[in-house]
Amino acid sequence: MFKNVNNKTGIIIFGAVVAIFVALPIFAFSGRHADLYVNAKANGTENGSKEHPYETISQAIHKAKGNTEIHVSNGEYKENITIKKDVKILGEDKKKTIIKAKKDKWATVTMKDGSEINDFTIKNGEVGILVESHDSAKIINCIVKNNDQDGIFIEGSDIKKSHQVIISKTEVKENNWSGIFSNGPRRVVVTESDILNNKKDGIDLARGASAWIAGNSINENKGSGLKLTVDASDIWTKNNSVRRNSREGMEVSFFGGSGRVDVSKSKFVGNGFYGIAKIQRASFGNSVGSWNKYLTIDGKNEFWDNGKGSISNIFHII
Repeated sequence: MFKNVNNKTGIIIFGAVVAIFVALPIFAFSGRHADLYVNAKANGTENGSKEHPYETISQAIHKAKGNTEIHVSNGEYKENITIKKDVKILGEDKKKTIIKAKKDKWATVTMKDGSEINDFTIKNGEVGILVESHDSAKIINCIVKNNDQDGIFIEGSDIKKSHQVIISKTEVKENNWSGIFSNGPRRVVVTESDILNNKKDGIDLARGASAWIAGNSINENKGSGLKLTVDASDIWTKNNSVRRNSREGMEVSFFGGSGRVDVSKSKFVGNGFYGIAKIQRASFGNSVGSWNKYLTIDGKNEFWDNGKGSISNIFHII
């Protein structure tokens, strides 16, 4: 009796070991990304392989699942795309790999949670890039230009790190509204980017923002270089060059609530009005003390040739 039980046990153990070894390759490779390829000159068989790429980015996105990288060859792609959750699209050369909106009343590129776009020119949409509410996204080494409204429009939601929007090494220029606009609380990182010659403001963040803005050139925008709000915000700016904007280098609004805007090691040069303007938009006691508590401008900033001066007195606009 015991012998039969042992034989059965041995068979069960052997079967379990075999099952583990069969499954092992699946687990070993489950963390790897899939690759799809796109080439505007594709013809004949199209299956997304390197040898038989898709002709459009939309085809590749339709087939992509999470953790997919889509490699796009140089060319102009006239389409509006929505990048799925956890999908990354990689252009060959940001100046030669171009997404031009087919429908100019839509965003050229819409980004879902965990998506990423690298090395593209994005143009001619209602906005260049739309990052939807509660979705994280990365925009790296791109050119976003010539859009009817904002270059990059970020829908407000909250300041959770899991909903962070990162913009790095990107040119946002010549858009008809602001370069980068967030319409509500959001965690935003903008680094090593050129925000220039937009017809409104360079960077405009609504109250409640949590932001790190560092190492950027914010120049020649027709409004202010930066528009920030103290209330409920936690904004740190450092090592930015803010030059020749038609209005203020930086406009800081304050409604009297707690928050923080910190300005460090930046240059404000040749702006039309003030280097930094302080705009108070509500009545509250001891306003000077509150401004000094919540707006920090360290002595390592540099100001020269701004039309009305370096740092304004408090303007009351109620």
